[in-house]
Amino acid sequence: MNRPAVLLQRLLPQRLLGRLVYRLARCRRGWISRLLIAWFARRYEVDLQEAEHGRLENYACLNEFFTRRLKPGVRPIAGGERTLISPVDGVLTQFGSADGGEMIQAKGLRYRLEALLGEPAERLASLESCAYATFYLAPHQYHRVHLPLAGALQGTRYIPGKRYSVNARTAAIMPGLFCRNERVVCWFETLAGPMAVVLVGALNVSSISTAWLGEIASGRARVWEGAEAAEHGSSSGFRRGEEIGRFNLGSTVVLILPPEKVAWRPGLAAGQAIRMGRALASLP
Repeated sequence: MNRPAVLLQRLLPQRLLGRLVYRLARCRRGWISRLLIAWFARRYEVDLQEAEHGRLENYACLNEFFTRRLKPGVRPIAGGERTLISPVDGVLTQFGSADGGEMIQAKGLRYRLEALLGEPAERLASLESCAYATFYLAPHQYHRVHLPLAGALQGTRYIPGKRYSVNARTAAIMPGLFCRNERVVCWFETLAGPMAVVLVGALNVSSISTAWLGEIASGRARVWEGAEAAEHGSSSGFRRGEEIGRFNLGSTVVLILPPEKVAWRPGLAAGQAIRMGRALASLP
């Protein structure tokens, strides 16, 4: 993607487009929904062999099709409780350890941990060298997000923002892309300590949902923490591999874990396609 294309994204009426996509994706008028689903499936070469419902006519609207479930058992969960698994189907674009609170977005571009998470730098001092992994979800892929380690929900932060594309071409040229976009930060207490799962919105993403809050409406910044977070979450915590959220049209997920708590799996490489449930690392 060249600079004029990025400029075009900046000039687009993103909120208006988002509202339009939201309405179209949820339209249940027979001929409109059938046309949209058929176009999307053909345009992005969607494979339904692993989907819970394998026929286009099984979906009442485009959003149902986009957030489709998979058949039970097609994403086995690797390892035991000390194995960190991929939360999504996607491409592992970057992973490693932060350097002084900075993480790699793409070659030559870095972004700050506190800018991504919406927290003051002093609250994140212990995470300056955090382990992190970033996943890009293409339109044709499964778009539900699962928990990489068993954990208890501690808080959720909604951060309003833009809706730029998060594909590799945009990520390579737009500084601070993930920190500019609308996102939801979910904090869990795990065997490794505090873990953040960040759901980053993108161009045409009409909303983000979590298992405990449902669909989060765009708008003002909001935080659910402490007793309020516990009230909305699961009293017994969430299991490793359990569904925790979804994108209502696609995006990026960033994982944040404490430093020196993750031993990355040998052979793991940036740019590698990965499926939900596959082993990413172990906890020493």
